[in-house]
Amino acid sequence: MKPVVSLIVLTLFLTGCSLAPNKPNMSNAVSWEVYQEQALALENYLLTGKVGIRSAEDSNSATLTWAQNGHEFDIRLKGPLGQGAAAISGDQYYATLEIPNEPPLQAATPEELLDLRLGWALPVREAQYWIKGIPAPGSTYDATFDDNKLATLQQQGWDITYDRYLEQANQTLPGKVVFTRGELVITIIVRSWQKSG
Repeated sequence: MKPVVSLIVLTLFLTGCSLAPNKPNMSNAVSWEVYQEQALALENYLLTGKVGIRSAEDSNSATLTWAQNGHEFDIRLKGPLGQGAAAISGDQYYATLEIPNEPPLQAATPEELLDLRLGWALPVREAQYWIKGIPAPGSTYDATFDDNKLATLQQQGWDITYDRYLEQANQTLPGKVVFTRGELVITIIVRSWQKSG
């Protein structure tokens, strides 16, 4: 092949690569499949770390303990928005919010309780998947990938960014996740992942 023709072919190839959509190639897709399978199999876990909440009105942080057993969740916040402590628990049918020296509140979803009492809401039933670095099942999403793992995810009106991953619980799991919707930004920094159950 003549040098000029070779240069044209190479230029066209590189141009085509630069215009390709940001998604896994065939080898990456297999690795992404494996990651999803491993994350979905992790149904019972204990996550500890810190959560930061920033909105148009306020910003604060709390220590976070998130226990997930199948559909059942128990999320404990210490020091949220100056309230000392809060615990929200439930499953796919109900949610209960407990704050010291106050009667428990119940609702059909944890989002209702969080918004009502704490002034912000994260869709816990979807976030139990997002926090593991996978999309929630049952709805469409857009995503970008880095090294066979999610770099960004857009689903149900939320923009989710994965800034760091950890090697824990014998697998790779997110270490820092940022959830953004409008002016609400929720940042979770994971200290540890443990398998439970």
